[in-house]
Amino acid sequence: MYGSTASFYTGTKTKRTVPVSSNPMIPPKRSHRNPVKCAFCQESHSSIDCTKYPDVASRLAVVKKNRLCFNCLGSHMMSRCKSRRTCQKYHKKHHTSICQPENAPQPTRPTQTHSDPKAPAQASYPQPEVTMHASSTQKSLSGVLLKTAIAPICSRENHSLDATILFDEGSQRSYITQSLAQELQLQRETTETICLSAFGGRSDGVQHLDTTTVYLMTDSKQKIPIKTIIVPTIANPITIHLKDSSVNLPYLRGLKLAHPVSSDSCFNISLLIGADFYWDIVEDEVRRGDGPTAVKSKIGYLLSGRLPDSTSRDSTQHALNVITSCADEVHSLEKFWKLEGMGIADSTDDEKITDYLENYQQNAIQYSNGRYTAQLPWKQDHPPLPTNYQITKRRTENTIRRLSAEPEILQKYGEIIAEQERRGFIEKVDEDSQTTRVHYIPHHPVKKDSSTTPIRIVYDCSCRKSRDEPSLNDCLESTPPILNDLTSLLTRFRYNRYAVTTDIEKAFLHVGLHESDRDVTRFLWLQNTNDPCSPLITYRFKVVLFGATCSPFMLNATLLKHLRLNPSLKAATIIERDLYVDNVVSSFTNELDLLNYFWESRTLMYNAGMNLRSWTSNSDNLRHTASTVGVLDSDEFTKVLGLRWNPTSDMLSFPPRVIPQLHKVTKRAVLKYTSRIYDPLGLLSPVTIRTKILLQDLWKKSYDWDVP
Repeated sequence: MYGSTASFYTGTKTKRTVPVSSNPMIPPKRSHRNPVKCAFCQESHSSIDCTKYPDVASRLAVVKKNRLCFNCLGSHMMSRCKSRRTCQKYHKKHHTSICQPENAPQPTRPTQTHSDPKAPAQASYPQPEVTMHASSTQKSLSGVLLKTAIAPICSRENHSLDATILFDEGSQRSYITQSLAQELQLQRETTETICLSAFGGRSDGVQHLDTTTVYLMTDSKQKIPIKTIIVPTIANPITIHLKDSSVNLPYLRGLKLAHPVSSDSCFNISLLIGADFYWDIVEDEVRRGDGPTAVKSKIGYLLSGRLPDSTSRDSTQHALNVITSCADEVHSLEKFWKLEGMGIADSTDDEKITDYLENYQQNAIQYSNGRYTAQLPWKQDHPPLPTNYQITKRRTENTIRRLSAEPEILQKYGEIIAEQERRGFIEKVDEDSQTTRVHYIPHHPVKKDSSTTPIRIVYDCSCRKSRDEPSLNDCLESTPPILNDLTSLLTRFRYNRYAVTTDIEKAFLHVGLHESDRDVTRFLWLQNTNDPCSPLITYRFKVVLFGATCSPFMLNATLLKHLRLNPSLKAATIIERDLYVDNVVSSFTNELDLLNYFWESRTLMYNAGMNLRSWTSNSDNLRHTASTVGVLDSDEFTKVLGLRWNPTSDMLSFPPRVIPQLHKVTKRAVLKYTSRIYDPLGLLSPVTIRTKILLQDLWKKSYDWDVP
């Protein structure tokens, strides 16, 4: 029989409990509340005690019928709920009166994240990745010891105490619990970004964890520094069944054990020493016999392995493994090889994503006055969002200071913001206006290779006030958009005689943002761009901004809703089939169908408040028509999903990629230049396969990333 499973919960936030007086003479404080009213039958009793609706099914029916909040039973959507209360049984985001057994939290369920293919990752800088496998418990009739010890540890300030230590060669990092770090008053040094995964699980979750240094005191009074990551919990409590009869075995007799023998005891691991410091403590001497193996260390002999049958009894077994790797290289490698499975590997849409999309389209997207408005997809249990005003003000002032060194760029920056205001994408905000939720977003310029627009403005929705407080992206769902398969799109593009491409002009900026969500997209800019010393004023977005983790999903959901509301139009079917984010690539057998598609699709998207622009085709008639309307892409080459297309000659080509002659060739350099060749159809495989074989050989020979 399997018992509970304890994940390595490095990202779990413990709840703070309010101390309660133990003195029975001090009565608890009473609060003046409104009379209790049942949400189901409107009688004067608690909703939990309702007898008119005694079962969960009937109560849920009332909640759905009256559109009540599942968390507090109030008259609002659950995504708008401000209550921080949770279920009293399982501490999840639903009311106790409608709690079902299946609402119980499942063990080792990791946080799910998804990287959007079009949007930059939240942590784009190189960071170590850690994959934590769960420690499971199993009832067994044979006792097994892990390498545990009880030894004194201390901080730099010499605060010391005894800690229960687990030595684990399967972990590439060392860890200390929050409680032990607090007791030792350890100083936090740096923050590391790691990815979590449960044993056998598929989902990873990014966590930002503090590091600190603790000192292990050996038998010879030596202090060994150990750099650790601070985590809430390391493993389930471990029970040890080691008796005197075991340590009196001939080969163990007289040894000083790192974990002294006692009666059956259950203890919590507060320090895990991984392979990074394992051999700084463990020595070479090993003693084996008919029982556990003893390994000499600087704090005594560590016992591990099976116990003799005479001492066996029901026990709980633990398994823990922690693997670290470099996230940037591995993710690049995964991305590199994933391209090989395009059109071959299954790409079925997740049913949960589809269900979520349909629910979002029905409840969060509205059409009014010729345009669509969408709400932000808030996480149901997101933490309170801070204002971020001070950090945004400081970063905006730094941006202005840098731009002031190039007055023409500063002027262009201000013109972009003024143009956005003129077109109704943003609006000025009255600072005195009262609102329940306010958040400010910093922004900065990114240079572009363009003569007309040398910069673009990037809004940092991942900005955190501090490491302990969330960013806007942390509070929003990161559900991926439903995208068409690239291989199918490019194949259809070359299938018929007349090919055509177009894109939606500033697609994100033509989906309105719901009024209730606009104040979380505030940002600051100069009142007068010509004067860098002029005061800052506040703007906010009226549309979906590119930079939020949910923006691609919101755009995709809006476009699909509009197209599916017009099933009778042939253009709607074609665009839904040939759409990739905001680009549409299609082909037709005759020019009449092509020209009909041009006019019908433009009218269709115009009714959604959007404009199809940058039209080009290998059809002279369509190019002439598009030029007459003023929506022709006149460039010699057009980008088609990463490839280059010359519509006049009707030739597809690959962008030139110059590979320099390197003085030092490393595995990192091979991956860098090999992955630059984007070939979704595999047309260059006879050439690129050689570089991929080279990369595999380097991997098999265990070359480090930067070794020549």
